[in-house]
Amino acid sequence: MSTNTLITLSLVLSITLGISACATPFSAEQTHSPLAADIYAQLALGYMESGHLELAHQRLLMALELGPNRPLTLKALQGWQKQQTLQQQ
Repeated sequence: MSTNTLITLSLVLSITLGISACATPFSAEQTHSPLAADIYAQLALGYMESGHLELAHQRLLMALELGPNRPLTLKALQGWQKQQTLQQQ
């Protein structure tokens, strides 16, 4: 192989690796999802307690999206269901 071919191959390989590195999903979102779910669930509980039910519902939906099986999310969901049952009576 000639020097020009090696340089061209090296350049193509570098560009390809650079592009693929940019396309790799960032995993920090996944590691922060449980914390974010807990925060949204706590906000939902606080909003329910203060009577801001629309805000509570929005935060609960976010908690369910980020951490549907988190204990705090399940507690907020249970509180929401109880709140809805009381409103229907």
